[in-house]
Amino acid sequence: MYTYICQQLLWLFCDRFVLILSSVNYLILEIYCTFREFFDIFLEKHGIALTDEEKSIKIYGKTNPDIMRGIFERSLTDQEIEDFSIEKELIYQQMIVDELHFAEGAEELFAFLKANSVPFTIATSADNFNLDFYFREMKLDHWFDRSKIAYNDGTVNGKPAPDIFLRAAELLRIPIVDIVIFEDSKAGIKAAENAGAGKIYVVDSIGDENLRNFGHDMITHFNQTDRSLFVWFFIL
Repeated sequence: MYTYICQQLLWLFCDRFVLILSSVNYLILEIYCTFREFFDIFLEKHGIALTDEEKSIKIYGKTNPDIMRGIFERSLTDQEIEDFSIEKELIYQQMIVDELHFAEGAEELFAFLKANSVPFTIATSADNFNLDFYFREMKLDHWFDRSKIAYNDGTVNGKPAPDIFLRAAELLRIPIVDIVIFEDSKAGIKAAENAGAGKIYVVDSIGDENLRNFGHDMITHFNQTDRSLFVWFFIL
């Protein structure tokens, strides 16, 4: 049971979870195939060949500095990391700007959470450059408080370290054990586990059956989320 029961006067109530969405570009937006395509363009431009398994280890869920160090496999200056990162993001943004839309069930879930006063936010490996793009093009401020979003500001360790999720929990002022995290990368799932999240949903955005090995509930769209996790239950 993912809630805890406590006594208050003559009523018992089950506490509810709050929600953290991870990886803006995979989970909120149905653009994962484009994500893979644009990264192949970037890799080819720099003469780098990676298998799908290598990509899952070196790219997905990682911060830009970790990605660049991993794929170039050499020492990089801070300026090189910044330049490569901006180059990568510009390719990505140009490819998706006309195709952006929310994943199935995402806005319905957001509306439900807001109607029930359930806090929710984003914890992402994206940097401020990419976050600005999403807020501008997707009008994310309709759903999200920018000040409550945890992102790669250069001060947190990349996944599978739990830092980004712990930062989000701190911003929400909610214990991590009372938080549901949605993830779709191996590094991200491990990070959520390492953070001690109360529940983890694996979003199957790439058809990777190996993600089932983590043993968490798997969904393909947000309408499959168990909304009772986020609602108060009163029992006489």
